[in-house]
Amino acid sequence: MACYNESMIYYEHFDPEHIGMVLTIATCITLVLVFARKLNEKHANRLLMALSVTLFCAEAIQDILAYREGFPITSFLPIHLCNLGIFVNLLASFTRGKVSSYFSEVSLVLIMPGAIGAILFPDWNYRPFWDWLNLTIFFTHFLLTLIPLLFLVRKRTHVKLSHFWYSLAFMLVVVPPIYLYDMKFQDNYMFLRRPVSGSPLEWVYNLSDGKHYILGLFFLLVGVLAFEYALILGLRALVKYLRSRRKSTSSST
Repeated sequence: MACYNESMIYYEHFDPEHIGMVLTIATCITLVLVFARKLNEKHANRLLMALSVTLFCAEAIQDILAYREGFPITSFLPIHLCNLGIFVNLLASFTRGKVSSYFSEVSLVLIMPGAIGAILFPDWNYRPFWDWLNLTIFFTHFLLTLIPLLFLVRKRTHVKLSHFWYSLAFMLVVVPPIYLYDMKFQDNYMFLRRPVSGSPLEWVYNLSDGKHYILGLFFLLVGVLAFEYALILGLRALVKYLRSRRKSTSSST
């Protein structure tokens, strides 16, 4: 019998402890990115591989301890979006060329927003905040956010509008079997049957009256991807413009 109760909420979203954790994660990510920019290519690649393996090991240890504590094994199958990100990051870190480019971009524009959403709206708050499981899950989601940003900073990810289909294709492959599993076993992996309370997914569920929830999730995904590509490409164009203007100004003087 599992020794936990998902109906019990030990802390609310954005209470002082949760805000402190979010700020801590943001600070650590910033420091690591600043450090990583100074590394040579060889050391940067080793860092990415080490972090991807650390993520895999942390998740494995977490699952083993949860099972020993009494969690049913079906409660931590690696088929949540963030769990799939573990394997996406491993593939991106240990491959090169188009394969690495594909999975690193999926990690950045698909896995990372999911990880950030989970950090902001954790569905594991049925455990006390300072509980080992709660802290471990925050740690794995910290890595799921950090690793794709490292791909971007180290220019392993080449975001292009023509790559918009990358994440859609990935979801087209993984969602149908996970949805069928959820329906057959009345589970809720990837939150395909019901949303996290208080999260944007709940807003989608309410807007669709629950009848067209999956369709609403699809439009949410497309909207998020469109926003991300517009933001990344817009910032890239702005930086390029500012650099060219600086060069022209310096040359004229």
